[in-house]
Amino acid sequence: MKIKRVIPAVIAVSLILGSYLNGADSDEEIIQQTIERARAYLGDSNKLNSITSIHYKGSLLYSSGDLGTIEMVYQKPMKQRMVAVIGDRKEVSVLNNSEGWTTFERVVDSVPLSMEIFDPIRILIMQASVREAFGFFRKPNVRNGEITYEGKETVKGHECVVLTYHHGDGIAFRRFIDAETGQVRRTLDSKGVEYIEEGEIMVEGVRFPKKMVSTFSTAIGSQTMEFAYTSIEINKNLPESDFIMPLP
Repeated sequence: MKIKRVIPAVIAVSLILGSYLNGADSDEEIIQQTIERARAYLGDSNKLNSITSIHYKGSLLYSSGDLGTIEMVYQKPMKQRMVAVIGDRKEVSVLNNSEGWTTFERVVDSVPLSMEIFDPIRILIMQASVREAFGFFRKPNVRNGEITYEGKETVKGHECVVLTYHHGDGIAFRRFIDAETGQVRRTLDSKGVEYIEEGEIMVEGVRFPKKMVSTFSTAIGSQTMEFAYTSIEINKNLPESDFIMPLP
């Protein structure tokens, strides 16, 4: 008789548990729902897909107190250009498909100081940055590109879905995406650098951050670098000449 009383209870628990497990979203469903929510937060999906270039202009502030100006351009299919001016020094970094370099010069007279050719790893990192700029939360379009669901965490009181975007070669970006609004609350890259977005600028119906603060470790401790954007333009491509490597 005791066995007859126990069996129905066990079956009931099993049925309830099975129903719960079958009703739970799979990782793939959570990833897809989060991507859709995050893209909707930025703007219309068709508008996001139509963007061919993004041109940021603003100020650059280091925690050391150094202040300067910065321009960053991401341009399809695989181009990036950054111009930073701090004091009397100008730095221009360029990615043109599979080659990249940085030049340093004096601002006052444009006298070249030095030039650095990027190694293969730096090229891969910059290529991943371009994919991220135009991906708008979709899976990285590269061999071994994938998105993994890491669970949920709370960031400054906001419950977030944590997704890691893998670009292969050990390059990845972990995003903490607000489970309710789709806003990115925090990003970590594969080197441990943290990125926090603040404010917003609306450009032709697309939402961009007004400020980006990155925090990174150095030999003298944690440091920050702040990008405060004064203007953002889309679909105004730079000429090809801006991506040509200068003669040494």
